[in-house]
Parts: sequence; structure tokens; C-alpha cells
Amino acid sequence: MIKSQIKKALVFIRCIKGRVQGAKVSLCQGTYIASGVFFSRSREIKIGQNSYIGRNVSLSCHVDIGDYVLVASNVAFVGGDHKIDDIESYIIHSGRDQIKHIVVEDDVWIGHGAIIMHGVHLAKGCVVGAGSVVTKDVGQSEIVAGNPAKFIRYRRSLKSEK
Repeated sequence: MIKSQIKKALVFIRCIKGRVQGAKVSLCQGTYIASGVFFSRSREIKIGQNSYIGRNVSLSCHVDIGDYVLVASNVAFVGGDHKIDDIESYIIHSGRDQIKHIVVEDDVWIGHGAIIMHGVHLAKGCVVGAGSVVTKDVGQSEIVAGNPAKFIRYRRSLKSEK
């Protein structure tokens, strides 16, 4: 009982830093946020119930994460590319394009060090391999990996193999 209350307090304390910086963080019951997670300023971040966010994850854009999602350490949710086509001005002064939401549905696993670009939709039950760079939507129960991430195969039911 006391151990679970301490765990909830630690998750709250880890998230409060993001709120102080201006991030709008919404957490559901049973979600665990590891140490070193970065919440970008003035972004809307929603994390569903019983999800796990690993160490040093960077949430740098609007993100909606579903229930029972596993996000390994060092994953980056990246938002908004810089405009690069105007050679008459410095890139640092060129501004950014529109920042799109990332949607992560329920029961998704994102492997260590993956990068998820803004505007991507990860459908229910998909798996993103470690170190992958996801630039396009991933379908339900698909396994993707690589840079850029490509379809490997579908997950399958162990019940059907018996």
C-alpha cells in the first residue's frame, strides 16, 4: 500500500517539471514515467492508463498515447521540421512548419532509441523496432524497423499456432 503511494508520488513529481515548463500533461491511472523524461513547452501530451514511459524519453510535440503502451528508454517524439528552402535567410531564422499530433493507439511497443516523427499514427498493437526512424503511419499489429522504418511482418496469435 505505502509502496504504491510512493510510486504514484514519484510519477507525479517527475511530471510536475513538465507542467512547470508549460507542457500540458495528462496522465491516467497506472501510468509510470521513468526519470529524465522531457516534456516540451506548450505541447499537449496525453498518456493513457497502465502505460510505461522509459528513461530519457523526449516528448517534443503534441502526443496522444493510448493504454497499455510500452515506450522504451531514449525514444524521441519529434515535432515540427524547420523550413529549409529559403536560401536568402539563415535556417535558424526560417521558422517551423505546422506541428502535427502523433497518435499512439493502445497496446503499442516502441523500442529503445526509436524516433517518431510528427504526424505519424501508430495503430493498435504495432511494434516499432529499436533505433527505428518512423516517418509514416504504422498499421494495426504491424512490426516495423529500420531507418526509415519499413514493414517486417505482422504480429500473430500464439493460440492459432497450437
